[in-house]
Amino acid sequence: MRNWLKTLLFVSSFSPALITTAYVRYDLYGWSMDVFQLIIFGLLGILLPILIIKLVEQQGETFHIQAKKIEPNDFMLLAFVGSYLLPLILNSAKISIDTIVVILVIIGLLLWLISSLPAHPLLRIFKFRFYKLESSAGMVYTLISKREIRDPKEIKFVKKLSETMLMEIK
Repeated sequence: MRNWLKTLLFVSSFSPALITTAYVRYDLYGWSMDVFQLIIFGLLGILLPILIIKLVEQQGETFHIQAKKIEPNDFMLLAFVGSYLLPLILNSAKISIDTIVVILVIIGLLLWLISSLPAHPLLRIFKFRFYKLESSAGMVYTLISKREIRDPKEIKFVKKLSETMLMEIK
């Protein structure tokens, strides 16, 4: 898997904000094509992380890892949830679909350059946890797991999502 997949996963975490924006647009102007588009893109974005996880489970490169250190990596979770409510707060702003696309492209480009991924609120709802993992070789990864991990020795096999992201195999 490559860096584009990690970036796509991260950008998808903003999808609920599109649905909130759709609600605000509906509340202000009633049903319109903008409201419909925002709902469709928001719902597709909510499904995207699940599809990415399934893709990694089926086609990701598997390898053994010896973890030296592990710690929770749930920073920014609250910031994402806050971003979901931001359209309600800024309901007087007139945001077009074009503006949203430009903002998401800029965020996507910035995230392409970031090596680690903050916790993804939508995946957290599906019981996925995010960890900062340091391998015995000293490389630092973001690890996605379905279980709570306290001891780094519990981690044996992982699948590679990107150069700096791993997903634990069940």
